[in-house]
Amino acid sequence: MSKKYIIIVSVLLVLVLIGGAYYWQVKRQKSEAEQALKEVNTGVASEVSDGTLPALDGGAINPMDGAQSANPYEEANPFSKVKTNPFE
Repeated sequence: MSKKYIIIVSVLLVLVLIGGAYYWQVKRQKSEAEQALKEVNTGVASEVSDGTLPALDGGAINPMDGAQSANPYEEANPFSKVKTNPFE
């Protein structure tokens, strides 16, 4: 009877060791992937600060600055600047 328990315990121990090794391997791969992602992100950040990419801080160039209005009647309305108070 004790031989049966020794076999069961040894099989469970081997399964736990295999599961632990698998978990450790997966966790190490994830940490390596996260480290690689951090390195890529810092590389991109340094390239942005070097000026190789357009600025991302809101200083984008708007090609429509200074363009004419699309509505030709916008300036022709004589009542556009009249302010009326309906409660007078």
